Amino acid sequence: MTRQVTWAYALCALVLAVSYLLFPAAGLVCFAGLVLTTLAAMLYGIRAHRPRRKLPWLLWAGGSLVLAVGTAAAVVQTDVLHSNAWPTAVDAISLGGTFPLLLLGLLLLSRSGAANRDWATVIDSAIFTAGAGLLAWVFLIDPGLSDPSLNVAQKAISIAYPLCDVMLLAIMVRMVLEARRSWSVALLLTSGAVLLVSDVVFSLRRLNGDWGLGSFVDVGWIVFFAAGGLAALHPSMAQLSEPRVIGSTQVKPRRAVLGVASLVAPGILFAEALGGPVHNGVVIAIGSAALVALSLSRGGVAARSVGHTLSRERALRKACEALLSATEVAMVEAVVRRAVGSLLRPGTAHRALLRVTPGSSPAPTMSMRYVASLPEDFARELDGFELALHCPLTVGGVQLGELWVAADERALVTLQESARVLAGQAASMLDHIALNREIIKRDSEAYFRTLVLNAADVILIVGADDRVTYASPSATALFGSGVVGRTFPQLNPGLHALRRPDGTTAEVEVTVRDLTGEPTVDGRVLTIHDVTERRRLERELLDRAYLDPLTGLGNRLRFQDAVQTAIGAAVLIVDIDGFRTVNDTMGQEVGDQLLRAFAARLVAVSSSVSVVARLGGDEFGVLVPHADVATVEDLAERIVEEFRPPFLVGGSVVSAVPNIGVAMTSDAPDAAKLLGEADVALNSAKGTPERWRRYESAMHEQAVRRMRLRTDLDQALATDAFVLHYQPIVDLATGRPHGFEALVRWQHPALGLVPPLEFIEIAEECGLIVPLGDWVMRHAIAAAVSLRSLYPAESLTMSVNVSVRQFRSPGFVQRVLTELAQADLPCGALTVEITESLLLGDDEHIHADLAALRAAGVRVSIDDFGTGYSSLSYLHRVAVDALKLDKSFVDTIGSSRRQYDLVRGIVQLARTLDLEVVAEGIETEAHRKRLADLHCGYGQGYLFTRPLPYAAAVEWLQATSEVSPAA
Repeated sequence: MTRQVTWAYALCALVLAVSYLLFPAAGLVCFAGLVLTTLAAMLYGIRAHRPRRKLPWLLWAGGSLVLAVGTAAAVVQTDVLHSNAWPTAVDAISLGGTFPLLLLGLLLLSRSGAANRDWATVIDSAIFTAGAGLLAWVFLIDPGLSDPSLNVAQKAISIAYPLCDVMLLAIMVRMVLEARRSWSVALLLTSGAVLLVSDVVFSLRRLNGDWGLGSFVDVGWIVFFAAGGLAALHPSMAQLSEPRVIGSTQVKPRRAVLGVASLVAPGILFAEALGGPVHNGVVIAIGSAALVALSLSRGGVAARSVGHTLSRERALRKACEALLSATEVAMVEAVVRRAVGSLLRPGTAHRALLRVTPGSSPAPTMSMRYVASLPEDFARELDGFELALHCPLTVGGVQLGELWVAADERALVTLQESARVLAGQAASMLDHIALNREIIKRDSEAYFRTLVLNAADVILIVGADDRVTYASPSATALFGSGVVGRTFPQLNPGLHALRRPDGTTAEVEVTVRDLTGEPTVDGRVLTIHDVTERRRLERELLDRAYLDPLTGLGNRLRFQDAVQTAIGAAVLIVDIDGFRTVNDTMGQEVGDQLLRAFAARLVAVSSSVSVVARLGGDEFGVLVPHADVATVEDLAERIVEEFRPPFLVGGSVVSAVPNIGVAMTSDAPDAAKLLGEADVALNSAKGTPERWRRYESAMHEQAVRRMRLRTDLDQALATDAFVLHYQPIVDLATGRPHGFEALVRWQHPALGLVPPLEFIEIAEECGLIVPLGDWVMRHAIAAAVSLRSLYPAESLTMSVNVSVRQFRSPGFVQRVLTELAQADLPCGALTVEITESLLLGDDEHIHADLAALRAAGVRVSIDDFGTGYSSLSYLHRVAVDALKLDKSFVDTIGSSRRQYDLVRGIVQLARTLDLEVVAEGIETEAHRKRLADLHCGYGQGYLFTRPLPYAAAVEWLQATSEVSPAA
């Protein structure tokens, strides 16, 4: 389409030009038609070819339009008004509109293609302009200034036109030297040259007084319009503003032209000197001085350019040194990136990208590209810049890669020569790296061939017909001899079990890689790794990770996994009440035997419907899947019932009473919550008659209360927040007071009076039971001294409970004796109450401490007798003074004949061994009478009174004693 428009415009312009010259009467119409078609051609060319810079072409079109308007005004002046006077509006239009638009448009076109905007270009342009201006002065300006017939305005006009012509000529020369060679450039230069010649001729004719239209000047203007229109229509017009690379061939011609321009002044001086006296000596001198100054400035700029060149050479040399040490493509890329940054001016925004494309055909040459026109992956990495410099990395005619540098246009122009050198060095190093890799590859092939022949893994190559074409020597151990040629079964990647020739099974790990397309292999490569031993170890480690080594049950991890996947399940957490005591008194070996026996019985009770695991210590877990409330509660009761019979471990009969906490999935959304709720229920079950509890929301408050007590307990000891209450021990036969049992209470500042059932176990867990027991012992002894001083005739005794841990603490006996001595209390007035669990085993240290206390006169009583871990067999081995009959015996003494006989047997045994018996929990007169009939010596309970504070205990003594208090 553009070609047809160009030929149509050329034909139309030719017809109008010929008509203008042959038919003067129709000249104005033909001229107007030529101008309009030229403007239309320019606008069409701009729209059709879409140049990078549209403004220069629009300015050129505008200048052409203003020139046409000025020409039309001149025709009116000469042909209509018949006036040749000047200056007129025509001059104002030409100087104020035509020349500024044309000069600016041509200047922008000359600078759009290569943004080499340095001071050297400015000075070179100034040198050429000075030389041309000097010529214009001598031949055009000076004659006008010297003409006495011209007024000031006419002289100014005669100066302005030559100066504009000089600037037009300078810009055209720059375009000749720097612009790409193309038809559009040639036509544009022709348009400008014809305009320049026409303008010079017009100026000379007007100085001579003959400047009418219809002469050679009209032909020049017609050619100006026609050539400008053709330049805009030709497709090469878009290349004028496209970025490009400047070569040395574009710089050397400029140097030659500038050299000629520098000789203008001496040439004029020489010519005038030959023809007679010199008329323009001052102007020539000024022009010479200006040319010399500009030349000196040009030398300074050249020196600075040399300095920049040396800096770039140093940067390139460092880059080359760094490239020599590069062994990987990534290292080459890093060096090139750093080198590009050092070659650009500091602070220049840029982005460098090195891509390796081995074996591709080389690009023609270095070029400037639009980032938007690049492939998507390149454009994405160079986003933010308009232009990128493309340098192919070639060695020996083969392209190894590409170097892309994105920055502003001016920075890319200054980088062109250095980038070409850097790209060459990078290409050489990439080629060197590729050669090294090839050499290493060949060496590696021989190395790996040796490895394959001696590898423990089996390597097979199986062809398309499933026959083995290659087998490594290690295949014989796994498959026997004659593997090559044998049909091999399809094996998918993963673990497989294979039978060896000796009949054993091998577990192998198979990896498969399809190399059918590789000419040297042509088959599937199977790597078979024997993992038999590894799998055995994995199973063993898995068992160790998920099994409890002591009981053989699953451990906490396995139990948690089972709970996590169970649906509609219930969880029971079971522990052994007082297991720590067994472990401490009878030894860890006996404790382990008890755990194994306990686990076996628990499995026997519940494993038919449940999953049983040991969670740690003496804690076990039972998971009942798809359970309802009734089933779970029934299981909890069966467990409690089945564990009533004691265990025979370590030669002793030991009771192992379970505590059970139950939680249902309906109460908890996840496994962690379910286990936590079961644990809370377990803590609530301890000490209850049922020995098991199912989780309720109120238990959470109990757990919070327990945690608060644990937190505050240490502070309570420091602030002396404990108090003692005293429960009287009464002679059942006479009713007279025999003594008191000291019972500790905690006066909590927020919770009030906390009973020992809530905090004694906590004190045991956190290790505060020893200092708490010492506090109780000290204050109980002090109270005994006070009570005995009030009622010396009663010979009152004081009983103090001592925990197993307190009794076993170092120096316990000595601390007790010291407190007695300091308080001046007779040793016989103190009774130390211990539990049966302390007497388990044959601990000589315990026996020695008990003997030491009794030797000093302190009485020893066994508390809660008949409910502990052992039998009556230890009574003949351990010397004690009294037995305290547990409340559970007293409660049923009136309703159960069997229980009555059991209590009678215990009392008779105690009398035989010369032991006192104290019955606990007497609440009715019937209980007291039956015990008295059995010759039970002493008793305590609510029948007589509840535990009392000290003052209330004194009042009770006063009310029940037959003697008055001492004065």
